[in-house]
Amino acid sequence: MGEVSTADALRILAKAIDETGCREITLSGGEPLLREDVFEMIRYIKKRRVKVALVTNGTLLNDQRVDKCLGEGVDVFQVSLLSDREDLHNELAGRDSFHKAVEGIINLRNKNATVYTFFVGTRRNITTFRGALELNVLLGVRNVALGRFVPGGEGMKRWKDLLPPPEMVQAALDSASELARRYPVAISISTPIMPCLVDIARHENITPGFCTVGRKTTLFAIDPVGNVKVCSHSPTVLGNILQKPFKEIVKHPFLRDFVEILPAYCRDCEAAAICRGGCRSSAHLCYGSFEAEDPYLWTWKARADKNSPAVARLVSKASEGMSRAR
Repeated sequence: MGEVSTADALRILAKAIDETGCREITLSGGEPLLREDVFEMIRYIKKRRVKVALVTNGTLLNDQRVDKCLGEGVDVFQVSLLSDREDLHNELAGRDSFHKAVEGIINLRNKNATVYTFFVGTRRNITTFRGALELNVLLGVRNVALGRFVPGGEGMKRWKDLLPPPEMVQAALDSASELARRYPVAISISTPIMPCLVDIARHENITPGFCTVGRKTTLFAIDPVGNVKVCSHSPTVLGNILQKPFKEIVKHPFLRDFVEILPAYCRDCEAAAICRGGCRSSAHLCYGSFEAEDPYLWTWKARADKNSPAVARLVSKASEGMSRAR
């Protein structure tokens, strides 16, 4: 959440709720539980009849804080669990946090809280995704999200070394699907994985996910001083919600280009409307243009096949989903 006064934080929340009509707000950071006034924010959001999700590394979730969070009305907890191996989790988290994160998850499950865990797949840890799923099953977690590594923040320093090859991602998904057939765990993909590289629609028990920007479920990010961004991966500020109405902020040309421009390679792909070229924020951040390909596609383009059965399978799966929704 950063450093901002309680009064300003509540003003930002009020404007966001009043001007967007949002039904859920996710509090993240950094680590939101480091703020002494985080419970005042949660209380305000719930007073406005909006759901609250809390993204946390789990290390501060002792019994007292869990009770306080649930008492104030937190609906969902999203905890990072980056491997079943202590050394890998700690390496990727940048701190000695594995045991406290696991303890935090146990404390949440003991209170029957709704818990999702989030696994960021890199070249270093993607082979431990199945082990992480097994650990989640043991902990009683029923919802796990896989997000492939997306360049940004500290990861910009060595993003080429952190991108997991497509065959490693495919193997992780195949193994995870087999596990999910035997245990009650729902697996979703939370950051775009292009179907021309990985067959993400092969398994009925894994839910693919793509960028929400420009869709009905757009998830905008608002920083501690009120700056609105297309998502948490993008550093580009569309406008400040304390200084300008939200309906004016979303007229920014950056948002228009974000939604409308695709890299040349992707424009004639059957899945273009679904996949949208992967992560547009990542492409713009790494190469400065929406014409550029997602760094994941750029890195493994020699292996990409936009005419593959995997692409057709994703289109068919998406069509079936839309038909059921009608």
